[in-house]
Amino acid sequence: MNTEEKILKALEQQGKMLERLHEAQTETQEKIAGMDERLTETQTAAVRAAVLLKEDVQPKLQLLYDGYQSIMEKLETLAPRNRVEALEDEMSFMKTVIRALSQEVAELKKAQ
Repeated sequence: MNTEEKILKALEQQGKMLERLHEAQTETQEKIAGMDERLTETQTAAVRAAVLLKEDVQPKLQLLYDGYQSIMEKLETLAPRNRVEALEDEMSFMKTVIRALSQEVAELKKAQ
């Protein structure tokens, strides 16, 4: 094999390598294009979600909060916290007295 043949063979191998590189580059570009499309779709979905949150969900949450505030205000006027606490203390005392009386009645029944 002479020098020219060796050079031609080397050039041929380089040509094949360049073809494979070109194919790989084309494949990579196609993948990137697909990723760009998916990214665009994702961005569009994110914008839609943000608009939905701002225009639909946020006002509804505000209405819920306003309703909650209104209920809490009415509850406070109907049963002030200190009144509720006093009633809880009275109920606790009454339960203790009822238990004691129940035990006493049970003992009296046994004694009869």
